[in-house]
Amino acid sequence: MKKTTYKKYRILYLPKVILDNLLLKLHIGLADFDYNIEIFLTIINDILTKSSIFNKQNEDYLYHFVPLDSRYLKVKYGNTYPDYIRFLVNQGIIWNDNYYVGKTTYYYLHQLDYYTIDSNKLYILYNINKEISNPPYCFQDCITITPVSNENNKEISHQKNRIYNDWYRIKILIDSKNKRYLTSGYERDSVFINNAPKHIKKMGGYFRKHFKLHHEEALRFIEEQYNKNIGLATTDDYRNRITQKYTSRLSSILAIDNGKNNKTLKFSKNKANNRIDTNLTFLASELRQFIVGYEEMAHFDLKNSQPVMFTILLKEHYKNANTALKLEIDDYYKHTTEGKWYERLQKLYCNSREESKDLWMRMAYSENKHFRKEKNVFKNFYPEINAILESYKVKNHGDFSNKLTQIESSVFIDGICRELVNQGIIPYTIHDSVIVPKKDKDKTLEIMGKVLKQHLGVIPVISEE
Repeated sequence: MKKTTYKKYRILYLPKVILDNLLLKLHIGLADFDYNIEIFLTIINDILTKSSIFNKQNEDYLYHFVPLDSRYLKVKYGNTYPDYIRFLVNQGIIWNDNYYVGKTTYYYLHQLDYYTIDSNKLYILYNINKEISNPPYCFQDCITITPVSNENNKEISHQKNRIYNDWYRIKILIDSKNKRYLTSGYERDSVFINNAPKHIKKMGGYFRKHFKLHHEEALRFIEEQYNKNIGLATTDDYRNRITQKYTSRLSSILAIDNGKNNKTLKFSKNKANNRIDTNLTFLASELRQFIVGYEEMAHFDLKNSQPVMFTILLKEHYKNANTALKLEIDDYYKHTTEGKWYERLQKLYCNSREESKDLWMRMAYSENKHFRKEKNVFKNFYPEINAILESYKVKNHGDFSNKLTQIESSVFIDGICRELVNQGIIPYTIHDSVIVPKKDKDKTLEIMGKVLKQHLGVIPVISEE
């Protein structure tokens, strides 16, 4: 009996104006080497989708961008990767910052209306009929590109605004030649899950099997937001920021929809800080309401999480500390474990709680020489703690944040999550918080309190979102 072989595909989604611009330039013959179009598509997709991850905290930033190391590009695309990057940069499809020795190059997508303007110039220059050249496209049997239907486009009166949420669905047949760059990330995650400690292995398998969004509702939500905000846009800058936010969220939603089959679900350990990174950790908080079954889940969050992690670090200094340092740590410990650290900063700086959170991020995670005015205020009240904080950032200011997130991972992933799984509760995680079934609320709170008390000596404030 002949064995049935099933064809596997990878699905990508790209903005219409970017893909039209790329295909137009390939059609004209501007590529001077023998290329595989899948590589162009996946490089652009990398910048678009990884930007949502890399720049999550500022999703309305003006550009999509991502650092792409030459070693990563070589492993993923082979020795010919410079030809693809050079074409994309020289033809204005992407752009990059200046190269600095020892630093990874950042690659950017342009604002979307740039591609429309550029394509229109080429239509005129090469005397091409724009209407005839429009997709749907088909590349033999290996790639199919079709427009994504968008009912809300009918509600957008201005054509210039409409281009921002026109997208293409790209279906690529996976074969032995393109497998390494179409599915390598998913397969790498599979190796991690299969070789991870028992509790992480169970979490990874559970996440891949069960994590889903109410796809259509989530799409309607972000489209309604987009339509509302784009109607209020008075400048191109504002319009492009709204667009960037929309495309980031759209990329996140599309990556989750049928993500297991499309190889777009993410579950891996970040080597720099030991955090578990997933589609959920990258998802905008407003979109969590669309997680399938979310109404039957409880979300527990450690209040003042990063300042509390610093408390754990400060405990290592307490034993041999002088009297002044012990007094400072006692004061810091009290405010952080009681969930009142940002309120403490409010009093020191006479600002709002939200401003205090932003202020702490700037002080704690920036280079020592930056924000000196703000840091001097903190230094006046906590000179000993400030000296410890700055000592972790002498060589590299990122070392301090990595240290805190490593502690966080030890507490949450290796402590709380391990114990939860041992008790038959498999959680979703968002770094310093866990999402569990409501029926397991009490047990989860008990376990979180127990593990946190082991590290802190007291149970800090745990809030339910």
